[in-house]
Amino acid sequence: MRNRLTRLFTALAVGIVLAAGACASDPEPGSGRGGPTSPAQPGGTFTIALPSYPTRGLNPHVGAAFDASQVLRNSYDSLIAEDRDEKFHPWLASEWTVSPDGTVYEFTLRRDVTFHNGEKFDAAAVKANIDVLRNPDTPSWTVLGLLQYSSVSAVDVVDPYKVRITLSTPRADFLSTLAGLSGAIVAPSTLNVGKETLTSGIGLVGSGPFILDKAVQGQELRFHRNPDYRWGPATAAHQGAAYVDDLVVEYIPEASTRAGLLRSGEVDAIGTVKATDISLFDGIDGFQYEQIGSSAAPTVIMLNLTNGPTTDVRVRRAIAAGVDIAAVVDSLTKRSQQRAWSLISPDSAYYDAKYETKGKPDVAAARALLDQAGWTGKDADGYRTDAAGQRLTVRLLATTPTYPEDDFLKAWQAELRQNLGIRVDLQFVENAQVYDLLARNQYEAFPRQVGGLDLSLQFNRAYGSTTPDLKYGQIDGITLGSIVAGAKLADPRVDRWLIEATKATDPQQRKQLFDTITAHLLDNAVAIPLYTDRNSVAASSAIHNVTALFDPPRNTVNAWAYDIAVR
Repeated sequence: MRNRLTRLFTALAVGIVLAAGACASDPEPGSGRGGPTSPAQPGGTFTIALPSYPTRGLNPHVGAAFDASQVLRNSYDSLIAEDRDEKFHPWLASEWTVSPDGTVYEFTLRRDVTFHNGEKFDAAAVKANIDVLRNPDTPSWTVLGLLQYSSVSAVDVVDPYKVRITLSTPRADFLSTLAGLSGAIVAPSTLNVGKETLTSGIGLVGSGPFILDKAVQGQELRFHRNPDYRWGPATAAHQGAAYVDDLVVEYIPEASTRAGLLRSGEVDAIGTVKATDISLFDGIDGFQYEQIGSSAAPTVIMLNLTNGPTTDVRVRRAIAAGVDIAAVVDSLTKRSQQRAWSLISPDSAYYDAKYETKGKPDVAAARALLDQAGWTGKDADGYRTDAAGQRLTVRLLATTPTYPEDDFLKAWQAELRQNLGIRVDLQFVENAQVYDLLARNQYEAFPRQVGGLDLSLQFNRAYGSTTPDLKYGQIDGITLGSIVAGAKLADPRVDRWLIEATKATDPQQRKQLFDTITAHLLDNAVAIPLYTDRNSVAASSAIHNVTALFDPPRNTVNAWAYDIAVR
């Protein structure tokens, strides 16, 4: 095989030539057509190119909140699985019960599971993992434990294959926590290491369908099939060992380069297909394209309520109304993404379509709001000023964005200048810096897609009370606020609704509460919904079960290759 550098230059050249001849019309979302019709056969190597390496390391308990880390699902199993309808199914646990008050969970475990190092999976292994997640001295505490396991009061081994988990308060999101990578079960002996090793994840062992062989930081992960695997989740398309012998995940940040690699046959599939590249694969002989919605939170811009001009609700409402977001999204993504009207994904069970008739742009009303707020002057560059001659500036702080956020933010900047005379200062930094800068509170806007399998976790993190210096806390063992709560909202009413929604086990009651929260936040322009999370893959027509690469219900491209076959 040619070396990596040669491959990248070859792919880039192919991508440029193909993009130049691509159809300019808006593509229709694909349905995976073009895939093989013959039965899947074992053997071969599956290679996929993805945009982002798991920069937080290879410990599933540390990186579970980040899309790039979902590829670790290939090596790690969970007690239960969650499907696209947000329903739960057996995996390492064959069955479970929940007490009527929603605080006691008992799981009966499979007896035939072994970790990659030969260790036996049992109730003691489950307890060891959850105890680590609950331990404030471990690196997983601030990422997962504080947010998702803070309500766990006890983990008891009932017998070797039955474990009881007791919560201090009911949590409607707890099964989602256990079903996600946040509930991955690691071989207990490999958890008895120092903080540095736990953070990196090197040497941790799972029980999944693939075994990690090699990790090249920022470039590549290589796995080989676990031949003994017989405990796939009930949501999988087959049982037994994985089809392919080897899985190779290449990390290529440039979308056009990924497209070129697939077109030249250097890889079998790519994730996160840019809008301008869809027509290279969708409906094209030899390829298949798949796009799917997600229950993950939409991408939003949170407006800082504690600093600068966005402390004024009139300014926030003007910013929300001053841009035709739907037109920008459609233009930039060729309709491969959709305008978000709510803070809840349209693929979530809690979505209410009524917000699609609200939130329309109204530039005239937005200008009137800015006038009322005292921004009536204009400087030599055409920007609005107040009575003191201070320019109306919104400093937007963000982790260095990728597609489509990078294109959107530049268009949003231009629209606010043209429509309202607002200067948007785009400040992009590496992820390691952004939280320190958020704590300094010298910004007015923060774009983010807040992660979390369950809607309560998404809302609690984004809109629970958070002070300007990023302090947050707990109510009844439920953590509210987080380091990504860019609006720094501190509203006792919202906190109360959030806690009630987290505890509510009745879906209709939860939906009512989420609607109350959403209506309040949108009315006060705490956050501006931008676009929904729609993920995409393109693949060779030889690849079986391409949709298996999506991780339900968030449907991120996790490259879970258990059901993938290459022949």
